[in-house]
Amino acid sequence: MKIRRYIGKDAQEAMLKVKMDLGSEAVILNTRKIKQKGLLKMFSKPMVEVLAAVDEFYGQKEKNGPFKSEMATPVSDKKVENYNKLDEKEEKLALLENKVNNMENVLQKIYEQVSQDNTKPSPKVQQTEEKQKIKAIELFYNNLLKNEVDGHIAKQIMDVIQSKVSDTSSISDIGAILYKLISGILGKPQTLKLREDGKPTVVIFVGPTGVGKTTTLAKIAAEYSLNHKKKVGLITADTYRIAAVEQLKTYGEILGIPVEVIYSINEINDAMDKFKDKDIILIDTAGRSHRNKTQFDELKMLVEVSSADEVFLVLSTTTGMRNCREILASYSFLKDYKLIFTKLDETPSLGIILNARRLTNKNLSYVTVGQSVPDDIEVANVDKITKKLIGSIS
Repeated sequence: MKIRRYIGKDAQEAMLKVKMDLGSEAVILNTRKIKQKGLLKMFSKPMVEVLAAVDEFYGQKEKNGPFKSEMATPVSDKKVENYNKLDEKEEKLALLENKVNNMENVLQKIYEQVSQDNTKPSPKVQQTEEKQKIKAIELFYNNLLKNEVDGHIAKQIMDVIQSKVSDTSSISDIGAILYKLISGILGKPQTLKLREDGKPTVVIFVGPTGVGKTTTLAKIAAEYSLNHKKKVGLITADTYRIAAVEQLKTYGEILGIPVEVIYSINEINDAMDKFKDKDIILIDTAGRSHRNKTQFDELKMLVEVSSADEVFLVLSTTTGMRNCREILASYSFLKDYKLIFTKLDETPSLGIILNARRLTNKNLSYVTVGQSVPDDIEVANVDKITKKLIGSIS
């Protein structure tokens, strides 16, 4: 018995190969569908495999008489037709199966879409949330303006907030983002930095008239003399106001700190030489109007001759925004300085602190909250200032 395997794209092609090779007396032992091998053929139509056999002594047996196997069936046109019908049925079943699978995919997508729609708020709810978000931003913006934050600066801040806020952000989320942004602008306050080479640290105080420079200087002198046990010397160049000289001398006597008065810039070096054994030398200057060029030229020379290690620009929180801009512009000749703000107890608005910090990019330092020496001075509390600027929207 000769047994061979034949593969065709359908039953008709496979049977044709059997007839051509083994003849019409070949018998079919088995037929099945097989998948084609290879990555590119994984999704192509299955092939038909036919296992056929013929008696290799067929010609000899024909002489002795016909012989038919009870276990096999000869190939005939009718058999081929039956296989073709079987193949058509299988193709229809495969097509139906594909349609069912496609329907399942469509239903799955519909289910997923419905589930997502259920989790999303309705258009009405979304509109309400959007309105609440806009209203919250407007209220925060108005709070900044009420605190006398410069309008341009307030708008810049709220533009940043608008870009950072998402559709799902709550009012508390917006407040938290605003807090982080403003506290970041204010930065970390820097206090007086002492030299480490044994030489006295020279500190000069400048600022407009009436901001409380002399009292602020006395508070810092008391802090370092009493609490840090440093040797302090005081120099005043504020001879335009006799009361200022007497005021500083009074503080010096109470604290046990020596005071030198200079009447011209040429005397500054001699006064500083007298205090070369001190840890800190604090220099008080006369209040200068930012509109008086002559006075400012004198101040520039004094700052230059003193070669101060630290310069403090003292500003009052009661100063209006317009004056604040002019003052800051007039002191732009200073290479580096730190900001001190006075009279926090006299105003509900702290916008000038944010304005000055934003316009100058100079570090915050101390704030004063009253006239008492040495108690009413502290390092600027960024947390308190930020919360005050943000305010409440209740």
